[in-house]
Amino acid sequence: MGVRAGPVHSPRLCGCLPSGAAGRFRARRRLSGRQGLMVEPQAIRVAHLMRRPLPGYFSIEGQFELVRRFLPPRCHCETWICPEFSRGVFPRLRNARAAARVSADVWHVTGDVHYLTYHLPKARTLLTVHDCVFLHQTSGLRRWLIKKMLYDWAVPRAAIVTVISQATRRELLSLLPEVEPRIRHVPCCVSPEFTADPARPWPRTPEVLMVGTKPNKNLVRMVRALAGLRCSLHIVGEPDGDLRAALAASNLPWRNSPSLTAQGMAQAFRDCDLLAFASTYEGFGLPILEAQATGRPVLTSDAASMPEASGGAAVLVNPLDVASIAAGFRRLIEDAGLRSELIERGHANAALHAAPRVAQMYADIYDELNQA
Repeated sequence: MGVRAGPVHSPRLCGCLPSGAAGRFRARRRLSGRQGLMVEPQAIRVAHLMRRPLPGYFSIEGQFELVRRFLPPRCHCETWICPEFSRGVFPRLRNARAAARVSADVWHVTGDVHYLTYHLPKARTLLTVHDCVFLHQTSGLRRWLIKKMLYDWAVPRAAIVTVISQATRRELLSLLPEVEPRIRHVPCCVSPEFTADPARPWPRTPEVLMVGTKPNKNLVRMVRALAGLRCSLHIVGEPDGDLRAALAASNLPWRNSPSLTAQGMAQAFRDCDLLAFASTYEGFGLPILEAQATGRPVLTSDAASMPEASGGAAVLVNPLDVASIAAGFRRLIEDAGLRSELIERGHANAALHAAPRVAQMYADIYDELNQA
């Protein structure tokens, strides 16, 4: 049985059992979509502890929604969402206290809110670290405090730490080398909605898909690199002033989708001819897998996690060098044999990141922690 604590008062509790419910757990119905099915006696109660997402932040939520869909039946997994946004010291501390009142057999802090580990039973707590981007975005006293709260004090409080890429593993170990024995690599998974699209003739004016418009997505350099090439752009995300200026200077035709549903995103990959994803920093780079699963060639960076995410099935460029990016685009646009080879190898790489396979990796860790 899980460790008990006081009742949870968060209005965003999504099914995790408060104190007193543990004895009645076997009589409760599953809340994961199979209504009427009684929970198996040997089931593991897993609490997915989630951030309260800011507008436009949904990657972690989407990943673990997929994981929950494909977990084996023995894993009774439910979600709990932080009552407050992860901003400032005191909201984070209140979130950590609220998480301590969740009852489960295994606690999984799913990312971005590492500090939720503070008051959880260490022997049965799993923490997923997606990246160390906070440390790249801050400096001075704020960076020192974030490092303490999210890494120095939080990571050692988990029995097992999963990272989504070897690049994240290296960054984390540069901060906390002593946690190396606890680290496991569990990659991101690609949704089955991204399926292979039938091959089609290469158009005279290929459409280049660019996903995300935050500064690390590097769109201004990519647009400059495409100037003079025959193509059109589809940009997913809200363009800022610098990007709009670069687009105007390039004279490239472009269209914009400020936001898309999961189904709309899958359609955007089917509609495009290649993905441009030459970010300056990523913890993983999920759009690479989504393009590969759809059967689209990929241009991405030779930096951070992106060579790993691409599985060798992409044109790699220096994201800080417009000339390097332009040369990569020319190779993809002009070389049909290269495109075919990348598409074939991309399908194989995407298959390694299928959602059922990744969900099983997490289930094995839940089993291990449940024996603690």
